Amino acid sequence: MKPLAQYVNVREVFQVLVRRFGVLQKDGAQCCGITVVQSHILYELQKRPNISLNELADLLSIDTSTLSRQVHHLVETEMINRLPDPKDRRYVVLSLTQKGEEQHKEIASYMETYIANVFDQIPDDKHEQVLESLQLINEAIRKSADCCMPPL
Repeated sequence: MKPLAQYVNVREVFQVLVRRFGVLQKDGAQCCGITVVQSHILYELQKRPNISLNELADLLSIDTSTLSRQVHHLVETEMINRLPDPKDRRYVVLSLTQKGEEQHKEIASYMETYIANVFDQIPDDKHEQVLESLQLINEAIRKSADCCMPPL
């Protein structure tokens, strides 16, 4: 394993990137009167309609009780449906309502415009490289589930 000191700059880049993107997501969601977590819920439900609460919790890496409170708010505001699972009525499946679809489109449009503006600052011949690098980092993080656990 390489000395950890050489990764200080990588950590710094991640810290700033996460902070800046977090502010972006907050602004993007707040334009619509919902939280960032609720925005993530709408995003995932648009990609995967009719999934269970447990599946969504796994996708978002959120415990089910926290997710359940967020889902409850979105049901109350008529952005998502919570219906019994046709395969097992003990469970529920979640999907977007028309209002939820419209909210998702508004946030997606805001985010797409921002990301397009970011990529406008990157030379065209580097776009694929940036995307590939982000995908590699994302996959490495997924595989490093214990990345933030202290050594035993």
